[in-house]
Amino acid sequence: MQLRLKMATRGRGLFQLEEDIKSSLGSSSGSDKTKDSGLGTGSRTSTGERRRLGRGKILDDIPSVCSKLSSISVGRGFLNEPIEVVSTLGSGARSIIAKKIEVPKEETSKSSTTTPPENTSNFFASLKTIHGTKGLPVKVACNYIRINSDPNKGVFVYEVRFSPNIDSTSLRRQYLNEHSDKFGGVRTFDGVTLYLPIKLKDSLTTFISKANDRSNIEIRILFKRRETLKDCIHLYNVLFDRIMKTLNYVRFDRKQFDPTSPKVIPQQKLEVWPGYVTAVDEYEGGLLLCCDVSHRLLCQKTVYETLVEIYKSNPQSVQEMAKKALLGSIVITRYNNKTYRIDDICFDRSPQSTFSVKGFTVNFLDYYRQNYNITIRDKNQPLIICIKKQRKSQSPQTEDLILCLIPELCYLTGLRDEIRSDQRLMREIATFTRVTPNQRVESLKKFYTNISQSPESCKILSDWGLSLVPSYEEISARQFEEEKIYFAQNVVSAGHNADFSKHVATNELLEIFPINNWLLIHCKVDTKVAASFCEHMQRNTRSFGLTVHPARIVVINNDRIDTYVNALRQNITRDTQIVVCICTTSRDDRYAAIKKTCCAEIPIPSQVINSRTLQNETKNRAIVQKIALQMNCKLGGSLWSIRIPFKNVMICGVDVYHDAFQKGNSVAAFVASLNSKYSKWYSKAVIQSKREEILSGLCSCLISALKEYEVENRRFPDNVIIYRDGVGDGQLQVCASYEVPQLEEACRKMLNYIIKITFIVVQKRINTRYFSMNRHGFENPAPGTIVDTTITRARLYDFFLVSQAVKQGSVSPTHYVVLRDDAQYSPDIIQRLSYKLCFLYYNWPGTIRNPACCQYAHKMAYLVGQSIKRPTSEDLSKKLFYL
Repeated sequence: MQLRLKMATRGRGLFQLEEDIKSSLGSSSGSDKTKDSGLGTGSRTSTGERRRLGRGKILDDIPSVCSKLSSISVGRGFLNEPIEVVSTLGSGARSIIAKKIEVPKEETSKSSTTTPPENTSNFFASLKTIHGTKGLPVKVACNYIRINSDPNKGVFVYEVRFSPNIDSTSLRRQYLNEHSDKFGGVRTFDGVTLYLPIKLKDSLTTFISKANDRSNIEIRILFKRRETLKDCIHLYNVLFDRIMKTLNYVRFDRKQFDPTSPKVIPQQKLEVWPGYVTAVDEYEGGLLLCCDVSHRLLCQKTVYETLVEIYKSNPQSVQEMAKKALLGSIVITRYNNKTYRIDDICFDRSPQSTFSVKGFTVNFLDYYRQNYNITIRDKNQPLIICIKKQRKSQSPQTEDLILCLIPELCYLTGLRDEIRSDQRLMREIATFTRVTPNQRVESLKKFYTNISQSPESCKILSDWGLSLVPSYEEISARQFEEEKIYFAQNVVSAGHNADFSKHVATNELLEIFPINNWLLIHCKVDTKVAASFCEHMQRNTRSFGLTVHPARIVVINNDRIDTYVNALRQNITRDTQIVVCICTTSRDDRYAAIKKTCCAEIPIPSQVINSRTLQNETKNRAIVQKIALQMNCKLGGSLWSIRIPFKNVMICGVDVYHDAFQKGNSVAAFVASLNSKYSKWYSKAVIQSKREEILSGLCSCLISALKEYEVENRRFPDNVIIYRDGVGDGQLQVCASYEVPQLEEACRKMLNYIIKITFIVVQKRINTRYFSMNRHGFENPAPGTIVDTTITRARLYDFFLVSQAVKQGSVSPTHYVVLRDDAQYSPDIIQRLSYKLCFLYYNWPGTIRNPACCQYAHKMAYLVGQSIKRPTSEDLSKKLFYL
């Protein structure tokens, strides 16, 4: 369910920060024919993903209409596919975890001061505005198309009754369809509720049908209401899915791709399909369609060929290797352009095996010959198993549809590990997938052209009174001024691109920990590399004030895991500050063993380096300097700061790692600031089972962080600002009404402390893009460009921020949603603070896409979840050991 909250407001902010912002800113601020996708050969991909509204089942002419139908379950068949049905008790229909907050119909602007309904929080009731004013006004274009609606049309809801009563839904539809020409022919009917795009003349309309026994069946259609815009969003998204189908696009997940315009990489037998991802929603500026460019990589080699290669390389363990290589992969069958996920490989069955379809027994060889005119060559190949869930008709329970596919008819899609590791191939793929702002706008225009030139697509829209504006949306944005970076003895400007890398190695660091006693472990074959590393560490770190004494070197005979672990256990002493391991090759299991030993067993900061990284003498100086900066942070030092004039405010970042393979444990990481410069952080991660609440771990982390803050500052913070990463649209209401109050209650119970919480959700996987306009077309907006009007949600307190510069392709903004603000900061303060925090990630001398506290939490959660897989030592909690 999509959360739609109406928030409007600016409250009182911290006087000191507002004054600082004022002083620093000053006055600134389809037919069957091939469709042209408009992406061109130089198109580039969009990363990120938008969470679409729930999908419905096909009912009559149009799939399920409004959110009111979310409780109706309709069976969904996979026609013309060999299947075996195994009935199981599943989890049922998608659970509705958030109660929709109703909004008065007259509320159309986010700045409205209308009194909210009773079930909204006091936060919504107190807001007055959510629009900032600081910064230089700029005009930008965005990848949104406005949708106009015919005032004489809409979505009208009717209740249908039959006399005498008829239990069969199919018969109800049959009798109603006899009269469909009398109400326009366009409708959606679930057996009880009828949805029409027009309002019938009378509130009660009666039709008469004839039953099989020639008796009369009276059909009464009673008008109930006209749906509001927010309840029609699901229908509009379903309509655009149908439009993409009329344009002959192929759907992968929530994205649609054009199979008629592939970009071929013949040497690698790869294809890049261009496409779009679309989503309709109600925004502050009205009903808009977000349309972003996307690409899908397909392999021209079949799964059968992959299995043959695996067999030739390792015939003894072909089954194990095949499952390891293929399970979880997405494949496409070209005979019907449908996609499937490989859940298993059945080596006990072959195309000669039989199955039942429509009461008849047939083997796969005959089935494909009769239905698709395909002759399967290898009659002894195994079968691919794909399991899809479907609801039972008129029941919340689900059943498993087990699809059996033929490997030689399946083609792999997406990026695989062997492709990712080939840098030359990745660069070639990038020539198609990295899309410039000009190419994105051109593709948006082509999208509109494809629809407008398709009579079927135009009819789908016009039937429901919709039309597209033939242009991209232009909106107002604001540009923050350049920030200043504070080193120990100097202040520098971050510059227009927010990049200060040239200043880091030439200015004394903010806080330095001399490296007097450190341990270096390496293999014999890396002796020369290790000597060069030590030399650079002592000679090239003086420019930024770091003193490095000679290391205590331990040379091991081989690069086995137990050899490294034993060397660590035997040579780490109480006086050792940090340990550096130079590894001959890159291996995840070795890396995990070293980190597990140093983070959980013997708590000490550690640095793992691949010797290949240090073998380029021309780049060694810069590489070693970056490693030294990391080591200083891991010892507890700080590199630089940025002015955030808060007093006694703790800023926190939260992220959660989910194990994709075990599908069980998750790791919640919590990072909190400890000083006024926001250069020291307390970090804690908790590992929780699948059934354990993530919230319980976050509460304990927050309490521990508050205690550490009190130790460092001799008082609790007045306010706590929490940036929460990894929350989708469907979870926003859960955070607002459940997660935040529980954090507050935990502090009250454990610390007897009433906490003021500002809770901000950070969303990076979005499809929104906006571009600066100039005389030559479009370009990426500069770092610090903020949008908080028009394309922001109609019922959310949110904004978009571009915080980094990119050299290739299009920059992706980050979406911020303010769910709660007890301190009542003004929008300018929250927006500027979010931008400032993007400068404080010590692994990059510039801005990153999200606030540093979120990135630190992400790094820690990933390290613990991927490698350590156990709680880390509290001795490391005040050090950035996970960098």
